Amino acid sequence: MKSIKDDDLKLAFVTMMNKLVFAHRYVLKPYTEALKTESTDDFLRRIQELTTELAQNTEQRERLQQLAAQGFLDKVLFTKETNELLTKADHIRKEMDAQSNNVSSDVSKVNAATSLLHFAEKEEMLETFNEELFEKHVNRITVISRTEYRFELQCGLSLTERI
Repeated sequence: MKSIKDDDLKLAFVTMMNKLVFAHRYVLKPYTEALKTESTDDFLRRIQELTTELAQNTEQRERLQQLAAQGFLDKVLFTKETNELLTKADHIRKEMDAQSNNVSSDVSKVNAATSLLHFAEKEEMLETFNEELFEKHVNRITVISRTEYRFELQCGLSLTERI
């Protein structure tokens, strides 16, 4: 019974990278372009929507304060409505933070994909395992079987390689 060896993993990595070099025009280039244009735009659009919602929320709270100051609004109702608006504002801010983190994550993926594409565009096949290249591009490895590995790359791609 054959056990999983570091040499097998290294061979699988070299093979995967050589396939990416060979097919970079069909795999990495379209993937990198898609990362650059699609997802970040969606996140930024949502952040803009949330910014508008937050501004509207602030305006509503200011109107409530004006009505309460003029005596047109009961204190109990003012407190209830203000608390609801503050809670909603807090949720909006949390979603804005999450969207901002998504944009940062997408920027990291775009940078990683661009770096991998630049490597592959040189069209130099690997002959041996390159630890620096491995650490730069591989986020995680999943052993599927004794002859199959899944490489989760920094750019977001997940590629399976058999040896």
